Amino acid sequence: MEFKKYLLSDLYHVSSGLSKKREEFGFGYDFLTFKEVFHNIFLPDRLTELANTTDKERESCSIKKGDVFLTRTSEKLDELGLSSVALKDYQNATFNGFTKRLRPKKLCTEILLPKYAAFYYRSQNFRNQITSFASMTTRASLNNEMISKLTIEIPPIIYQEKFIYIIDNLLKKEKNNFLIVSTLEEISQILFKRWFIDFEFPNEEGHPYRSSGGEMIKSNLGEIPSRFTISKANDIFDINIGKTPSRKDKEMFSKNMGVVWASIADLKNQKPFIFDSKEYLISEAITKYNVKIVPKQSVLLSFKLTVGRVAITAQEMATNEAIAHFNQNNNSPGAEYTYLYLKNFNYESLGNTSSIATAVNSKIIKDMLILVPNNEVLIKFYKMIKLLFEQIKNLQTEIITLQKNRDTLLPKLLSGEIEISEELMV
Repeated sequence: MEFKKYLLSDLYHVSSGLSKKREEFGFGYDFLTFKEVFHNIFLPDRLTELANTTDKERESCSIKKGDVFLTRTSEKLDELGLSSVALKDYQNATFNGFTKRLRPKKLCTEILLPKYAAFYYRSQNFRNQITSFASMTTRASLNNEMISKLTIEIPPIIYQEKFIYIIDNLLKKEKNNFLIVSTLEEISQILFKRWFIDFEFPNEEGHPYRSSGGEMIKSNLGEIPSRFTISKANDIFDINIGKTPSRKDKEMFSKNMGVVWASIADLKNQKPFIFDSKEYLISEAITKYNVKIVPKQSVLLSFKLTVGRVAITAQEMATNEAIAHFNQNNNSPGAEYTYLYLKNFNYESLGNTSSIATAVNSKIIKDMLILVPNNEVLIKFYKMIKLLFEQIKNLQTEIITLQKNRDTLLPKLLSGEIEISEELMV
């Protein structure tokens, strides 16, 4: 398989985006932001921002199919030159001045498919080029001269088409799994709210409890069913708080080995199980700094800076000090119920200050009031909810496998190390 190397200056015209005053945003025409380039391998189907732009600006800073956008400045070198590719024309849209636009020349349109380009420009090979050329002062920056020296290795179009076919199918499967997970999560939330917020769980005759005249009693959480109880969190869970080893001990941290060490950022998109994190702690760090190990099937809750992110641990792990561990014991109502309860909890009730991010501490977390249903109702609830959570966990596991397969395949396919069979296109 023959791959030909080209300079980007042979393939693209490089342009800078618009820098406008703050009052020019929020109205007008579609505007591509730095964040949208940073976070997306392809430009979003719809841009989220608006800017008041002139006819001349919309002409000179337009967005067309095949355009490549690179972040041209960043506080971190490894976040510089992240790319996003347009797969269609964006009528009247313009782009941010903190990005560079690479518009395909005629040669580029003849030999390079936009989707293939998108994956190449996010590859480690291209990222290594960016970091070697970039300048680093107070901020990393990327200028036209540097961009002109960058290269891309391009295979024949038929190979690019096969590559896109394989990667598209992996991405489609991932996307479908994410959609199913979101749907199952939504169903579990609806069931929880029906049973434990509206209190319309089925009574002994199978009728909705509250609307059928079920007995309600007053409590610190308002009216609740007569056989439900209210407990402090620390009375029904073994609650621990995470810890961060000294950052001066750099050898205590790892990117790929040791004990998973979760932060608030790792909880951001978990639905609902957390399997991994961006950082690990070596075993010596656990001992030296007395870091608590969180058992599998515990519930994590962020309570500093960002309050209310929740996840269930899919394996043993550790966390930083901004996360509380709701470890299950014989008195606990179960991980799935705990997860859903904490997802629906009113965290504003934990403090009287305007910023609960600074008001909440570990004592307040341990004193949180938890609604505990009677065993009969919990057993009925788990007969339904367990299956949903098992499906979600299986799907999340499959997503991780698909992502690992993609990450393994991508560099090999982009380098031509793997030949792609014709049968894969059928």
